[in-house]
Amino acid sequence: MQVVGAITEATPGGTNEDYWLAGSSWALVLDGAGRYPGEAGGCVHPVTWVVERLAENLRKGLEDSPAQTLEAIVRGAIEETIIDHGASCNLSDPLSPGAAGAILRHTGVAIEWLVVADCAIVVETVDDETFAVIDDRVDRLSEAPVTSAEVRTYSPDFVRSVRNKPGGFWVLGAVPDAAENGLTGSIPVANVRRIMLCTDGVSRLTERYNWTWAEVFSQFHTLGPKALVDAVRDAEKHDPDPTRWRGKRHDDATVVVLSPR
Repeated sequence: MQVVGAITEATPGGTNEDYWLAGSSWALVLDGAGRYPGEAGGCVHPVTWVVERLAENLRKGLEDSPAQTLEAIVRGAIEETIIDHGASCNLSDPLSPGAAGAILRHTGVAIEWLVVADCAIVVETVDDETFAVIDDRVDRLSEAPVTSAEVRTYSPDFVRSVRNKPGGFWVLGAVPDAAENGLTGSIPVANVRRIMLCTDGVSRLTERYNWTWAEVFSQFHTLGPKALVDAVRDAEKHDPDPTRWRGKRHDDATVVVLSPR
């Protein structure tokens, strides 16, 4: 599997909490689930540390345990990340830092994936069709109270009641059961032309700004990955009412495009 193009870029003026890695038969993208203002989340480490440790533990599992399922590899990586925290962190707090993630593996005959939270895996088929796998449970919570301050978001108390719990939504990092609660699937390698992994800082092109995934792939094929981030920033800059969205006006943006052959 070959990386055709990739980029990761921090939100303007911010620290990049996205991360990506790729090997000969796998790739992953992580998007740090940061802290709420005034909430420590029981952890002394920066979100970037959590994301990088999780990515490294995933890399080890993907390379050292190819016979395991993706669920088992992700569970093992979370367990190792918990150990890495040490005794200084209380990860029982549901607001402990974690990450959305998209993990991809080439088995030789199929492409397998596991997606948790709002990262995306998007497949462009040899028949010029596209489909996306996005875990949008965080956007489908019934009677979720949205608060408005600098950005519209859920209250910390509400998130504590639904994060990493059945009927709520899941993130990677502090709860091993998240591994069995992702979206999984596969497609024969022969049916795939390109595969895109991206964080929601890029997928907002389709979720907020009316792009199709076919247009996203076309932009990439024509102008490369930087053009996708530029398109996001331009759309954010000219958004007539950014407060209509739940979440930040700008976000870290990461995209990785791979060829399966």
